[in-house]
Amino acid sequence: MKKPLTFFCSAIALLSLSHISSASILWQGNFETGDIAQWNTPINPAGLSVVSDCVFDGKHAGKVRLTGDDSFLWKGNKFLNRSEFHHRRAAGNTHEGKETFFAFSFYLPKKLSEHKHELGYWESDKSWQQMLRFNIAGSELSFQETAAKKVLWTLPEGAAPGQWHRIAMHIHWSTDPEVGSAEVWVNGKHMGKNHFKNLPAKDALMFTQIGILRTQEKIIEEILIDGAMETDNLTELLERDKHLVGKTCTP
Repeated sequence: MKKPLTFFCSAIALLSLSHISSASILWQGNFETGDIAQWNTPINPAGLSVVSDCVFDGKHAGKVRLTGDDSFLWKGNKFLNRSEFHHRRAAGNTHEGKETFFAFSFYLPKKLSEHKHELGYWESDKSWQQMLRFNIAGSELSFQETAAKKVLWTLPEGAAPGQWHRIAMHIHWSTDPEVGSAEVWVNGKHMGKNHFKNLPAKDALMFTQIGILRTQEKIIEEILIDGAMETDNLTELLERDKHLVGKTCTP
């Protein structure tokens, strides 16, 4: 009689752990709905689509494709091409002292040009002030406080084509440069924790946009985005899907 009871208790424990793990995911942008409904209003949706031939996990991934034609000019700015997926949570989640645990994966079919491309950034919905961002130039990935002239770090092959890369970040939001911080992991590698003012106002609603924002170029460039998520803890953020980092796609 003890064995069935032991089995029953073990099953209940596993179900409980599964429920806890599921509850820790606050939002997902993995495109498994077959569309972009998980995301908020996109930027230049003409360049966005959902594909199934190259994914980080599951059956679908998001695709950003810029061609350089006039449809990708941002509000008539002849020097700026962009198309991005947009995510924001409800007001209050990024107020002073709040924390954000966020991750996403990206894949480049081909190396991007050597000009700067903004891969992803966090910005305020009231002042439209960008506070931190990731850049790609060729195969190099960098991270910076937007207000600073110099980047905080670079990875020469952090955006190498032909493999899935994963960025995870823990942000502590604050208007105080000694309190605000951003801690980043790239493909599981800890890139350090940097302190700076990352909130323009104590009640700011910060959102993120992921895709390609570049100077106007008459070339076609593509990037795939998948596995985006926001959690309520660091462990879930770093452990989930880590075995898929470096995954390749058949040409």
